[in-house]
Amino acid sequence: MNDVHYACVTPAHVRPVTVVRYFHSPAWGIEGRKKRMNAPSPTTKNGPYHKGHVAEDLIRMARHLLDRETVESVSVRRLTREVGVTPANFYNYFSSINDLLLTIAAEAFRECTRQLRYFHRNATTRTDALKASLVEYTGFAQRHPQTFRIMFGYVPNAISHRIYHTAAMQAFAALLEIIYGRNMLHLHDIEGTRKRARIGYGLCAMGHGLAMMLADGQLPFDNKPGESPQQMIEGIVDAFIHNELYHALTRPADDPAQGQMPLPP
Repeated sequence: MNDVHYACVTPAHVRPVTVVRYFHSPAWGIEGRKKRMNAPSPTTKNGPYHKGHVAEDLIRMARHLLDRETVESVSVRRLTREVGVTPANFYNYFSSINDLLLTIAAEAFRECTRQLRYFHRNATTRTDALKASLVEYTGFAQRHPQTFRIMFGYVPNAISHRIYHTAAMQAFAALLEIIYGRNMLHLHDIEGTRKRARIGYGLCAMGHGLAMMLADGQLPFDNKPGESPQQMIEGIVDAFIHNELYHALTRPADDPAQGQMPLPP
């Protein structure tokens, strides 16, 4: 899939803005995963070792394994063997393997926040920014399915990990700002936020569900014009904006126009 383009207004003209992929990944879905699986290991136990880079090397190796294998293959023993340090050395930097995994997840959320803010600043409208955000979010889940798992639910009680929780909340706040145009997440009043930002919670849940389905291959696409994850996601966002659910639920079931809502311009 080619990079996604959205219009960005400048003082003098309208120019295209190219979506910057998470971690600079060049491809959408399976092809990008194949390229990473064939990539050489970033560090090995036989390679040069620098004492001051242990934490970075452990994280780099964990990311490499996440892209090539599954999260279950990432263990203290495996990482330290690959990097060339002792298991005891691991615990000088991370309290547990879950601590390391959530550190990686937190960085992924920070990248997500930067991406959302980029779309918010540069897209012509917040609608375009929302579409671009959901397209990139689902694309990230396809390119990095194991990292996506640790971002959402793999580690028990992840919310207690302060760095992870802060990063996740910042990403959600950036999404809400795209939808509402202002800060809507107030950590001192979560219940109030849930009431005021119901659409935001719903769109977030919808995007997560689409990402999971696409990453699991439950929504296959043919190589035909008009059939792509991007077009499907943009169409769903348009359906929300144009209140198609309300029209579908209130129109009589025997109405011949049921299920034939006109496409938005």
